[in-house]
Amino acid sequence: MLERMISGIMALWMALIPAHSDAGRTEAEPESTAVVIEAETEQQDTAEQTPALTLEDVRSVTFSDSPADAADAISYMAYFELMSGYEDGAFYPDGFLTGAQAVRILRRIAAKTGLDSGPETSPDLQWASAVELLSVDGGNIRLTFRLNPAEYQDGVQFVMDTKEGAQVLVDTKDGSQTLVEYHDEWTALSGKGVTFSADARITRAQFALLLYRFAMFAGYDLNCTGNLSLRPDADSVPDYARVPYSWAMERDIYRTIVTDGLCPGIPLSRAQAALTFTALLAAGTGENVAVAITQAAQKPFFISRSRDLHDAIQEAVDNAGRRYGATGLQVAVIERGQLTDTFAYGWATRNAERMTPNHKMRIASISKVLIGLTAARMRQDGLVNYGEPFGTYWDSSFVNPAHPDSPVTLKTLLTHTASLADGSLSAGNVRQRLSSGRGFTSAVPGSLDGWEYSNYGFGVLGLTLERVANRTMDQLLDRYFFDLMDSDGSFYAGDLNDTSHIVTLYRDGAVTLSPSSQTGRHNPGVCENGSVFAGGLVISVRDLGKIAALLANDGVYEGLRLLDADSVQLIETYENQKVSDGFYQAMPIRYRTDAYGRAGIYYHTGSAYGVFNGFSYDPQTGDGVVALTVGASGARDSNGNYAICGAIFDAVYRAIES
Repeated sequence: MLERMISGIMALWMALIPAHSDAGRTEAEPESTAVVIEAETEQQDTAEQTPALTLEDVRSVTFSDSPADAADAISYMAYFELMSGYEDGAFYPDGFLTGAQAVRILRRIAAKTGLDSGPETSPDLQWASAVELLSVDGGNIRLTFRLNPAEYQDGVQFVMDTKEGAQVLVDTKDGSQTLVEYHDEWTALSGKGVTFSADARITRAQFALLLYRFAMFAGYDLNCTGNLSLRPDADSVPDYARVPYSWAMERDIYRTIVTDGLCPGIPLSRAQAALTFTALLAAGTGENVAVAITQAAQKPFFISRSRDLHDAIQEAVDNAGRRYGATGLQVAVIERGQLTDTFAYGWATRNAERMTPNHKMRIASISKVLIGLTAARMRQDGLVNYGEPFGTYWDSSFVNPAHPDSPVTLKTLLTHTASLADGSLSAGNVRQRLSSGRGFTSAVPGSLDGWEYSNYGFGVLGLTLERVANRTMDQLLDRYFFDLMDSDGSFYAGDLNDTSHIVTLYRDGAVTLSPSSQTGRHNPGVCENGSVFAGGLVISVRDLGKIAALLANDGVYEGLRLLDADSVQLIETYENQKVSDGFYQAMPIRYRTDAYGRAGIYYHTGSAYGVFNGFSYDPQTGDGVVALTVGASGARDSNGNYAICGAIFDAVYRAIES
């Protein structure tokens, strides 16, 4: 084994390419031919003649868009033709790694390091057998893995294929074989299914298993404790990935991308893939440049004041719940752009089900923040223009007849200055009223002097975005945010991925919305109902906290850029004029100075059916607090927030301030 590893290191050093040859290749082109040195004496002679690889050598391959924290890893992977850029000279680091790409790159690593040589019957070459069964044609991927039966409850081997009805052969511990069928799932032998298709984004958990199996084949050190308890979301790692995840963390492979939470359900960007593949080579071969790059890329252990002060913050949450008579409440805390802790108080259903941070609650007007994020992302993609009359997207002319020279734009909808009067929110009614000149107030579109909070305007905005994209708002949110953040939210509770933990809504002690009445609602389709967009989103505080973390971190969530910094800046843009309620109106969030011990916070409130909610973050520090309450008093504080939320904001912001 030692001889093969030495051979692999030498092959890696020798398989160098000119800097200019990689930048123009695309990811789909075939991998380069391996350079393998077969004789030990030849390896020794070559080592004496070949100068050592340096970081300067690696940096001779560059891309126009490599981020600073991953630039050296990207250059390293490109230098050895393990990953490549695109014809325009860019690497596109924010793109996502697919299952096929992950396997293809591991095959290149195996070829470059000589690991695919030797008889396939060798006990340590199970990965080679898997590679022989690989097919990525037509979007299919097929692998065979040898699993350690001591790690899994059932079986030691399986075959997977993403085609519907693929077969899985399981050799069970008693020596018998079981043949099963499944549909587009990778059946891990812990008994759980994992989606893993050629064209789909691969998650951190799936990728950890893939790297671990490669390391097993390659003869890398697999020692690890299997203990993930130091990470706040350790329990979220699926059983099949716990040992691989522990190994990847303890071998410093995943510490190049993990800042605080393990986040097993989110995908990897191309930049993160370059970091982890480089770290894999550092851990397995000890190559000096890979080791140096990996050491420099290690994320420091995150220190969370909210977790250190968890009991004190929980006491403050309990006190607020009791003081304002809440049936139940949830709280999420964000520190330096990271979701760090969650809290709960009271009941999700009175005297029957305790509230947890994972219960899903209607968030009322905070839904408008998600509509605004979707608009910003569609603008970023060139689908809409904030300054263009929005009637353009309806193939109509929507003009306020009292002010024909003041256009009604997406910006005016986002800032509650569109001068729209309330009305029906069916698409047909919106078109009829606005194109005829009816449905407008006397206010000047775009003027803060005529600012008037408009639920109707956000219903129209949501319909407009659906019409442009030809997708429902739920589909847009899943595509742009929820699927990438491992979140579950919907404007129709019956369409949630998990409908088992829905909060019962109460007002003045009486039920206003039961779980069954909420889960009975399903999406009717594109542009069928705009009334939900002003306040109908159902989501847990944990997943809504991720949205606060995304905004607090300038559009980056757990290393994944989901919004350009310019898009976040646009969301936060406001004119130097306060509206009548004493805050600055941004798009669509609000800004208030000198609040809760902070120089300023962006925030949004929400109330309906007995919920009184608050969403906030400090743009200077990246901290944030989200509070969702049910059954409480709707009293307001001096900052215009619901008093129960304001009490929680004040306690948490002051506690986590450093």
